[in-house]
Amino acid sequence: MGIWLLLLVGITFVWATPAQVAGKSPYKIGVNLEFTGPWAEVTKTVRNTMVMEVERINAGGGVEGHPLELVFEDNGFDVGRASANMTKFAKNKEILLVVGPFEDNLQAPTRAIAEREKITNIIICPSNPMVRGLKQKWAFNIAQSDIIVSQKLVDLTLARKYKKVLVFPAAHPLALSLADYYKKFGEEKGIKVIVSQETHKPTDIDMTPQLTKLKPIIEKEKVEAFYASTAGPPGPIVCKNLRSLGIKIPILGTHAFGFHFIIALGGEAMEGVEFGAGKPVVPDQLDENDPVRPIILDLDKRLKARYGMGIDQIAGHAHDTVNLIYDALKRCKGKVTRESFREALENTKGLKNCHGIYHYSPTDHDGLSKKDMVFIRIEGGKFKRIRFPGIEG
Repeated sequence: MGIWLLLLVGITFVWATPAQVAGKSPYKIGVNLEFTGPWAEVTKTVRNTMVMEVERINAGGGVEGHPLELVFEDNGFDVGRASANMTKFAKNKEILLVVGPFEDNLQAPTRAIAEREKITNIIICPSNPMVRGLKQKWAFNIAQSDIIVSQKLVDLTLARKYKKVLVFPAAHPLALSLADYYKKFGEEKGIKVIVSQETHKPTDIDMTPQLTKLKPIIEKEKVEAFYASTAGPPGPIVCKNLRSLGIKIPILGTHAFGFHFIIALGGEAMEGVEFGAGKPVVPDQLDENDPVRPIILDLDKRLKARYGMGIDQIAGHAHDTVNLIYDALKRCKGKVTRESFREALENTKGLKNCHGIYHYSPTDHDGLSKKDMVFIRIEGGKFKRIRFPGIEG
């Protein structure tokens, strides 16, 4: 009797799951991220948000009865493992697409594998310009590109009427690209941009020696603002070292300054730093009529209820990734294949998400525009949205 009761309970449980009622197989998504190593905390946010969003979609019946299934692999911040994971996913015909890796330096080989094996590779963190310039058919970007970020910062520079800016870049492709594009777009608008020959490594814990060499240049050239083209812990370190040397000119940062740990690491030295960033940085300061505001506030509420932490740019990217996948799957005509999914994703038009309204096309796999970013100032230890009439109301 006990056995029959257990069987009955098992059958009831199966029938209570919408996707399994129809007996439909899951759409499997490979996730190739740095779950160990220096990006572990960031990718934890990606994982948590993706899991939460997939559970929400599956609770609503999935995609016409097909649940989404995330298959995680840790690449350990190693290019060889990232490539091996990508190859493993690509050879598994049940895997429809692959998300990641996160780190820019790991992306080139995985994107190349995606092209060879004809499987979609969704990139969360911005890729360096050389890789983006390849215009690969199977790679799609989620985050704002270095071009868009640079254009936004030039707008901020113009709004502040800075005529001369010194750029101190990190010695890695994305930071150097941000510096070069800022110089290009800035000089087109009449700004004198000096890109420092001094650089810093992402692992540096003190930039005082480099900044000491730059101090005479700042004084001689009468530099009006200092642009720290960097990301992660080096950002607040640069700000602290700069202020310790008595350099008081305004500091500009990249979109990667839009995280609370940056303020925590830099303390008072972060006061007044300004930059352009994604809208999730200031969820409670968006315009009432902003079309993505309800999406951001909803995710913020659900993240706090589930994990005790609100939205940030990375959580926003993770949400947008899942929602883009879901939307494309719903628009696939006939049987869902790797090719039909890629085509549907490429034809995404006007999809509202946390970071903005996404548009893809055969010639544009970047998705977002400059309008999808906002200006931010660190004030009183918090992020404050700033507006400039005629540039951003």
